[in-house]
Amino acid sequence: MSSKRRAKQGGTETRPARGPSLRALRLSSALGVTAAIVLAVVVNILAARHYRRWDWTEVGLYTLSPVTEQTLRTMAEPVAVYVLISSDNPMTLTLRHLLEAYRAESSLLRPKFVDPDRNPAELVAVQQKFGIVAGKTENGQVVTDAAVIVVRGERHHFITAADLFEVQPGEEDRARPRVEQVLTAAIAQVHAGTPPKVCFTSGHGELSLEVGGTEGLLALRGRLDKLNYQVEALPPLRELPGKDTIGDCKLLIVAAPTEPVATGDVARFVRYVELGGNALVFVGPELGEAGFVKVGLAPLLALAAVRKNEDFIFERDPRMRTAMGAGEMFIATPKRHPITEGLIAAEGAVSIVVVVASSLSTIDSAAVVPTPLLVSSDQSFGMGLASFVHWRDQQPEPEPQEGDHLGPLTLAYAAERPTTKASEPHGSRMVVIGSNAAIWGGNWEQAQTRGTALFVESAVSWLASEPIVLDIPKKAARPTGLNITAETLSSVALKVLVFLPLGTLLVGLAIFIRRRASEGKSRSRARGSQE
Repeated sequence: MSSKRRAKQGGTETRPARGPSLRALRLSSALGVTAAIVLAVVVNILAARHYRRWDWTEVGLYTLSPVTEQTLRTMAEPVAVYVLISSDNPMTLTLRHLLEAYRAESSLLRPKFVDPDRNPAELVAVQQKFGIVAGKTENGQVVTDAAVIVVRGERHHFITAADLFEVQPGEEDRARPRVEQVLTAAIAQVHAGTPPKVCFTSGHGELSLEVGGTEGLLALRGRLDKLNYQVEALPPLRELPGKDTIGDCKLLIVAAPTEPVATGDVARFVRYVELGGNALVFVGPELGEAGFVKVGLAPLLALAAVRKNEDFIFERDPRMRTAMGAGEMFIATPKRHPITEGLIAAEGAVSIVVVVASSLSTIDSAAVVPTPLLVSSDQSFGMGLASFVHWRDQQPEPEPQEGDHLGPLTLAYAAERPTTKASEPHGSRMVVIGSNAAIWGGNWEQAQTRGTALFVESAVSWLASEPIVLDIPKKAARPTGLNITAETLSSVALKVLVFLPLGTLLVGLAIFIRRRASEGKSRSRARGSQE
């Protein structure tokens, strides 16, 4: 007899136990959804106020140092960071992650990624705003003379691709990332005080900063003004209105004097460099009635362990000569140095055109070892004074004669002198260029000589830089190539053949146990309802 029938026979009807009412279930569901929404809002608020990122890279590439965190937290104004690297470049991903870590510390940081290959219109806008030069290499890739630009208001700082890592040569080339060091230093740089002062010599036949045109210096002055340098002319000793202010100059540019420089002024320049000043010297061949004019800068050049040769360079390699002249206007080859890194990367896009130059040589047994910056081809030669006088009068096809200097010839040198104070990151710096035409304003107005203008600007940047010493730990160096060793293969095999299947099995087992437990609870509830 069923339980229902037995209940009726006893005079009372017992109904089966009923679960929660429909209204209660709906109320419970609504409360659950509301609780989930509140929980999500609270979690987002906490995440926004207490943002945290975890760095799982082996060398801690995205873990910021305390110095960087302090620099970012003390920012008072917005700082824009323009990244002008192709998205296909692995460095772009590194910069994205690192700049995201920077933004976690300061909302005033505004990163902007401009892909030169995919966004040419944006690249043109950045070029016009900051004077960036771009070109295409032989493989069609667009390259610029700056990889990253850090901007605060009217001040900006350029970072080249070579600045972002340090290559350690050896049996196996290894690269040490320097992205955090250069980015933090650039942010600190644009927050620094007044712009560095660049002083041009005058009074010895130099071109004027107030004169425009092809051979004036007004175009160069305008460019330096745009690059946030404070430019002024430095009068000779005989015209000083008062106290000598050469010590206030961050960079002294000896602007291609065409007349002999007074001994007192040469001594003044030498003392300036010896006390830690930086100098960019243009000292090309200047023609006089009796031959080359001796301007008397040998003591200054000696500080860089450089000597100017009394010759006149002719280039005979048809690949390096231009269509104008008899070889006195030619394309120079840059040698690797921080000044030339961007030009070497843009090989085929821009060329350094040299007009009327003398070769330079080094002084043996000097305390300084200069680095070549520009060289001519092995088919070039430096024509000596006697041969040059004959050539100037007759204008024959220039050919090397006995006693001439044979190529390749060095046209520019860079030197860094020992530090005078332990607290200084480096000693005084010098760049010597054996061509007066390299400073002419036409280089900044004519597309043909744009590479020469870039070379001069890069030299100014290297010389006038104010490095900010930051105590940021160095990241570990990593191999630059793809090295697959037996140890690497064993590690990959262990992960693929053991860890991955084992992880999948454990996840499946957990799901199976959870389902069995849920099914057991459902059966228990069903039995209780029936009883």
